[in-house]
Amino acid sequence: MWILKWLPDWIFYAVLVIGIVGLISTYLVKFLAKFFPPLYVYKTPIQLVSIACIVLGVFMSGAIYNNDQWEAKVKELQEKVKIAEEQSKQVNTEIVEKVVTKNKIIKEKGEEVVKYIDKEVVKYDTKFLPSGECEIPKEFLGAINKAAETPK
Repeated sequence: MWILKWLPDWIFYAVLVIGIVGLISTYLVKFLAKFFPPLYVYKTPIQLVSIACIVLGVFMSGAIYNNDQWEAKVKELQEKVKIAEEQSKQVNTEIVEKVVTKNKIIKEKGEEVVKYIDKEVVKYDTKFLPSGECEIPKEFLGAINKAAETPK
């Protein structure tokens, strides 16, 4: 509630106490009327104001309690978010390391395949068919297919 931000909590508790004291004093008016007779005339307005103060004080006390509970939950969730962010950073670091390692392995395997293909191409590079075409050997196709497979 916006009013909780502007006014301190003790004001609402004071309003509650004033309402209770005012209501009790109106029941004691019979005894106090001997000492101060005009007080009996204001009995009903004092009761109404006292009841209004009690209602306001109880309502705002509940609002203060509810607000404190929500603030506690917010703090708890903020702490959980901080912990989750820290865990996320650690997991992200592990994932990046795995990706870098996997890329390195893929690059190394790719270099091995290229070396193998280059070595095999030299063997068959000199064999031309009479029509001028080059025959593609089965080993060469197998090496290319092997290179195209995704490493696991």
